Amino acid sequence: MNGFLNYFLETLQPMANIGFFRALGELMLSELPEWWLLFALPFVLSVGSLIVCWIIYLVKPTLVRPPLPPTPSGTGASEPLVSLVIAGRNESATIGESIRAALLCGYPNLEVIFVDDNSEDNSVAIARRAALSVTRSRWDAERVRIFPSPRRNGKASSLNIGIRMARGDFIAVTDADTVMSYGCVRHWLRPFFADPRVGAVCGNCRVLNSNFNLITRLQECEYALKFTMGRYIQARFNLLNIATGMGSMFRADIVRDLGGYDTGLGDDTDMTMNIRKQRWKIELDLDAVVWTTVPLTRAHLWSQRMRWRRNMIKIRVSKHRDQFQLGRYGLANAVLAVLTIVRIFVPTMIVVGLVVETVINGPLHYPQILVAFYWLAVLYTLIKVLLARAVAETPQLLNFWVVFVYPFYFLWLSFPVLYAQTLELLRIGAHHPYVPDHIWEEIPWW
Repeated sequence: MNGFLNYFLETLQPMANIGFFRALGELMLSELPEWWLLFALPFVLSVGSLIVCWIIYLVKPTLVRPPLPPTPSGTGASEPLVSLVIAGRNESATIGESIRAALLCGYPNLEVIFVDDNSEDNSVAIARRAALSVTRSRWDAERVRIFPSPRRNGKASSLNIGIRMARGDFIAVTDADTVMSYGCVRHWLRPFFADPRVGAVCGNCRVLNSNFNLITRLQECEYALKFTMGRYIQARFNLLNIATGMGSMFRADIVRDLGGYDTGLGDDTDMTMNIRKQRWKIELDLDAVVWTTVPLTRAHLWSQRMRWRRNMIKIRVSKHRDQFQLGRYGLANAVLAVLTIVRIFVPTMIVVGLVVETVINGPLHYPQILVAFYWLAVLYTLIKVLLARAVAETPQLLNFWVVFVYPFYFLWLSFPVLYAQTLELLRIGAHHPYVPDHIWEEIPWW
């Protein structure tokens, strides 16, 4: 065991890395396109942008996390009406907390619409009790409306019912297991008033149940890197590619003009693509925090990520294939189209290359190189986590130790994602139980 630890930690010894740093210096002076495209450029774009963001935050924090404008005096009548639409099925464990948090978020001119997708549990009763516990009136239809659907229609169709019922100037959408933080709505609204070109604002999605087990702790690290800081940087370059269904707000006129969500898989991705095609900007506010419940088990997590990847292929590659006519929807959307291709094929090439190399030469053929790559991945992740913590206060310090496990988590999660991607590209098993059969039969198969 001591021999293994010495070998595993040998990479951290300065004298053992003399050859590595010499090779790195030669690579930095080389013209190898593989080095610059696959390693140097992604590192500079991902870490470099975070470092710049951190420096700006140190010098002038209000540029990264702008303060709220003064709150209008009075009861809130001068503030725009916001309609929060929640749709869910069998969400009795979480819907009560979700509705209470929305009603107590500190924004008075808010209505909550919960569309129950023909639940088999007592979700509707719990939702009504939660609303009553805050409003103190069982007839308070101005703030809370609950619609139990007589048949199952799927999440997207249920959201569309709520959108038709919404009366607000802005429509926010959250999952039934999402809890809004205090002040979230005002931070959501701020980008709309700051820039009239903004059509949607994505919330800062953070993990509510992060300390449950190792899988949830790893997801908190992932959310901090990808969903918080990753999306924030994308928004700065007008490249944010999703207004997530976990928590986003839209100008109501845009959503109504688009006819609501696609009733098949990938509803939030499709809505985002439609908004971007109309040249609206999509922003993210770091202080519009919504807390979401993440999967607790391997099976649930794999199923979620496979569904997400199939959605991405179905919507971005199949339904919205016209985005690949570069320039048709502007420069930013052309860049996103290129990044979509990179996102699909580069990870596939890397994972397939690792598997082929391992099968041909065995897992211990290049052990020291693999160990070196592991420590580089740990260092890369640690830098990004530290920057995310400094700017956005996530992840928790308690969970920093998962940085040493994160490279294995990333690789472990790649296999179901690439498997789902292959199935969708080949159009195998497109129907998903997430969408009811009668809805699936009514929609086009993109």
